[in-house]
Amino acid sequence: MKKLLCKAGQSTMEYVIVLTAIIAAILFAAVTFIKPSVNKVYNETSARMDTATTFFMNKLGGPVNISGAGAGAGAGAGAGAGAGAGAGAGSAF
Repeated sequence: MKKLLCKAGQSTMEYVIVLTAIIAAILFAAVTFIKPSVNKVYNETSARMDTATTFFMNKLGGPVNISGAGAGAGAGAGAGAGAGAGAGAGSAF
């Protein structure tokens, strides 16, 4: 009976070793063959986005400062609120 248990353990260990070798082969293939093609896709996408950005910047006539527009609107709203508060305080006297 002990000999059967030892054989079963040995057989299981062989399956684990073979499975590990298969997983290692898959990972090696992924790093060797798939990674360069994924990098190629990312590089092509980046180049296309850069081209589109340049095209739209040339159509608009230069870089557009989006953050400056929001800051100006916020400053104007603050000035208007302050003026209204000052006018209300002045009429109370």
